[in-house]
Amino acid sequence: MARRSEHSQAEIKEMVLEVAEDIVREYGYSALKVRKIAADIGYTVGSIYMVFTNMNDLIMHIKARTWQKLHQHLQNQQKIGGTVQDLALGYLEFAVENEGLWRMLFEHQVALGEQVPDWYLQDNQRAFELMYAMLKQHDQVHADNQVQLATQTLMNSVQGVAMHLLMLNQSPETIKLAKAEVVLLVECFLQGWSNEVKE
Repeated sequence: MARRSEHSQAEIKEMVLEVAEDIVREYGYSALKVRKIAADIGYTVGSIYMVFTNMNDLIMHIKARTWQKLHQHLQNQQKIGGTVQDLALGYLEFAVENEGLWRMLFEHQVALGEQVPDWYLQDNQRAFELMYAMLKQHDQVHADNQVQLATQTLMNSVQGVAMHLLMLNQSPETIKLAKAEVVLLVECFLQGWSNEVKE
């Protein structure tokens, strides 16, 4: 590792985020401690708080990066197969492959009365943009706010399947069942959405 003086604040910030993500991946969100991060990168706790306001600020940055990675994963999935079902299955796949980071998105909550940063909300919403665009292609009748609500409803439902799967002992059988649930969920959703448009 380079000497401390050789790292800019931007480099320290990136080092902290990478080490923190590794900890969450391997041990889960509950194992994330600032002293552990500091020791792993060879800096003091104070150095970490020079680039992050507090622990919550650090956690929000990790979560934002997870949403960014999910968005990238869904973009890649769209190139392979560009259907609503493909995106929904891609979401499930990401949750399974990045269990610790994905769980952290929901296990960590901001303190009561504390405002969620706008930059975080933007990354959060980007993860749903591809699904919104795909549903919009299916229907030119509903208003944008209705399509947005439909997107949120579908994605929340897929998240529920993913959460249930990760509460179980993962095995080829439970993953296969979860995928089947997502396929059925999407089929029923699109059928209902299509019927509503026709009525």
